[in-house]
Amino acid sequence: MSRSLTTPDRVVLLLALVPYLVERGPTPLADLAEAFAVDARVLRQLIPFLGMAGIPGETNTYQDQDLFDIDWDVFEEHEVVILTRVIAVDDTPRFSAVEAAALLAGLHALLPMLPERERRHVASAAAKLAGGMNDHQQLSLSVTTEPEHPVLAEISAAITAGKQLRFDYRDVHGRATTRRVEPLVLGQANGDWYLRAHCLDREAERTFAVDRIRVPRMLPEAARARPQGRVSLPALDPVREGVTARLRFRVGVLHRLAGFVPRVLGEPVDGWVRAEIDLAHPAVAVRVVQVAPGEIVFETPAEAREAVLQWSARALAPHDA
Repeated sequence: MSRSLTTPDRVVLLLALVPYLVERGPTPLADLAEAFAVDARVLRQLIPFLGMAGIPGETNTYQDQDLFDIDWDVFEEHEVVILTRVIAVDDTPRFSAVEAAALLAGLHALLPMLPERERRHVASAAAKLAGGMNDHQQLSLSVTTEPEHPVLAEISAAITAGKQLRFDYRDVHGRATTRRVEPLVLGQANGDWYLRAHCLDREAERTFAVDRIRVPRMLPEAARARPQGRVSLPALDPVREGVTARLRFRVGVLHRLAGFVPRVLGEPVDGWVRAEIDLAHPAVAVRVVQVAPGEIVFETPAEAREAVLQWSARALAPHDA
């Protein structure tokens, strides 16, 4: 069945057409439409754009020899697509040491979330990354088989098995509770791990900071059927009885605060931006400043400033003379 295409879809389709045509050779337009599940008329409009794509070349001006090309006569008369010039597709890509290290670190971070059978693929991908480096490059990171974080492993196991989960939890107010939940998704936001789950004790969805979860235990009871669809993982729960704080931060920090949804107030002044942000509790201000220590300053409320001050004092205490 054909589908409508958004602009990003069209870009992805064009990127996918080249390796497909390189592998298959001359391909009728109708076969391409069926393979990519798009309307043949739409595809016919997109194909000519291949002749406008390529690499800048030595002159950095996209000359004719720097662009893909097709047999236009065959395309116009018989609606068959034949690539007559392919640019850079046969070049073997090489990751730099920094790029490979970043990819390996990402694989390592995913390990606790993967079922046992999938971890073999991670090890294989890591081996291929290492094997693709040349003799003059050195990797500073690697994927290891060290024991994974036990809390993350237990949560991931419960999600995979479709089972309920029980754990002890200390909220931002310092209150300790025991929760029984149906885990939905485990992920990262602002550098921290969070669990999105349907809390059976509150009969509502909640987001739990994994570093406040203690002694997670997978229960034998199966999780009830949840609505199908994408489950979001907000950085913080929707604010209830919370506070609105005002803060200022360096211009370059704005994108790192996206998970906290800051509301910018006016234009930057001397490289600083003022904004408002909703906090479930003043103590959450500590999590905000941890995004960029030294580059975020809370102005109000006083409780948020005090929470940050106390956190800073605790962090500096071991280093006092």
